[in-house]
Amino acid sequence: MAIPLLLGLGLGALAGAQAYSGYQAAQSARQQADAARAQAAATREAALRQVQQMQAEAQQRSQEFQTQIEQSRAATAQAAKSAELAQQSAMRQIAQQKASSALSIQQSQLQAAVQRQQQAANVTQQTRRRVGTPAALRTSLEIQSPLTAGAGMGVGSETQAGGLNV
Repeated sequence: MAIPLLLGLGLGALAGAQAYSGYQAAQSARQQADAARAQAAATREAALRQVQQMQAEAQQRSQEFQTQIEQSRAATAQAAKSAELAQQSAMRQIAQQKASSALSIQQSQLQAAVQRQQQAANVTQQTRRRVGTPAALRTSLEIQSPLTAGAGMGVGSETQAGGLNV
């Protein structure tokens, strides 16, 4: 009887050892599963934190970009306003120069008209003097002189007396 008892005890011990070994394996598998779950949770949390960080950075870049766009628009609007003011100022200067030029031309024309009127007022009509003809100015002795007879200026000559009014 001792052998079957020993054998029963050996088999029981072997079954107990196997059961303990199975328990240990199950316990180890549970620990590994818990560790894998904890690692997966930690990885998931790290990935979530990384995604949140990336989203925050993207939002910050988007805000910076929007700020830059707004600043650029404001600078462009200011430049356009400055250009418009400069153009208006230039147009006013051109208008002033045109008006000044027209006034200068008008004054010049007025001065010229005044000078013409003054010169016209200063002109007096000269009296016309009658001057006798060269033949009328000669004395009668000269006309009847025998020296002039050959020249055709004598009494019997047929020259006509006449002359220019000087």
